[in-house]
Amino acid sequence: MRKFVILTLLALLSTLLVSCTDSPSRVAKKFSQAVATGQVEEAKKYCTESTGKMLDMSAALGGMKENPNYKMNILRDSIVDNLAYVFYTENDSDREQVMKLNKINGEWKVSMSGKK
Repeated sequence: MRKFVILTLLALLSTLLVSCTDSPSRVAKKFSQAVATGQVEEAKKYCTESTGKMLDMSAALGGMKENPNYKMNILRDSIVDNLAYVFYTENDSDREQVMKLNKINGEWKVSMSGKK
């Protein structure tokens, strides 16, 4: 009986720890909001190192336009192992877009490539 109680407590504890990490949708939203408001250092908390470097370069070149009224509408996400895609629309647009995230050291990070 004691083993059962210990195993149950361990299962509950691991569930609580896993639920503490942000979902891909939540990370995508935090990242996008930080970028939209020109908070590069905040945005870099939610992205891969290479994406952070692209943000730094874009900010240095003056390529980041701030939009304090930015709104991101999450439509759905798709998660397979350590890869996630978040589908969303921006502001009043109906155009669906997708953001890729990678799970690195247990945390979801936005991963953008320089290609369009």
